[in-house]
Amino acid sequence: MAGYRDRLREPATTIWEATFAHPFLRELGAGTLSRERFVYFFRQDYLYLVDFARALCLGGMKADTMETLEMFARHAATAIQVEQQLHAGFAKRLGLSEEELRATPPGPVTKAYTTHLVATAQTGTLAEIVACVLPCYWIYWEVGKRLQQCTPQDPLYVDWIATYGGEEYGAVVEEQLKTVDRLGPSATPSEQTRMQQHFLLSSRYEYLFWEQAYRLEAWPI
Repeated sequence: MAGYRDRLREPATTIWEATFAHPFLRELGAGTLSRERFVYFFRQDYLYLVDFARALCLGGMKADTMETLEMFARHAATAIQVEQQLHAGFAKRLGLSEEELRATPPGPVTKAYTTHLVATAQTGTLAEIVACVLPCYWIYWEVGKRLQQCTPQDPLYVDWIATYGGEEYGAVVEEQLKTVDRLGPSATPSEQTRMQQHFLLSSRYEYLFWEQAYRLEAWPI
């Protein structure tokens, strides 16, 4: 069903299509992605989820209903559980210890993206926060659904795809989509402009997050 979500997504179409076509994801689906690139991504994602959960907690502080507060609190807890459970299981299979994960230095894109999320959560309205975090939810779900058609030989990649393409994750994403559909139409014109700006910037950072991993990017100085 069409809603405010589509108004946000339409201007980001080019960014999203470039994301879905990114070689990191194409190679992940084909099972040819180098383990080195996946490990880099995995370690950065571990760091990302910590600040993502912080942004969700800040969103809960600005919730306009008990249902929205409960959603943000549950999603923040889920992000931490994913970090602790999914990442712990994957880390063991990748030969990484908890200490190694925590000692990972944030890459340039990771630092920029998480700063954007937390700053928006601190200073923005509830509608702005939802628009800001939404690309992470939505793009991963779209990626998971698209890659479900793939059959990589590596069971690690199969399990990662199943996590984000499954119905359980989709239900979580749909909650945020319904929230933006509810909040968007009643936002002020200036607020709607900021929502679009946040959504586009987060979408760009999503693309760059894959790009960073594919390039094994480090700080130049």
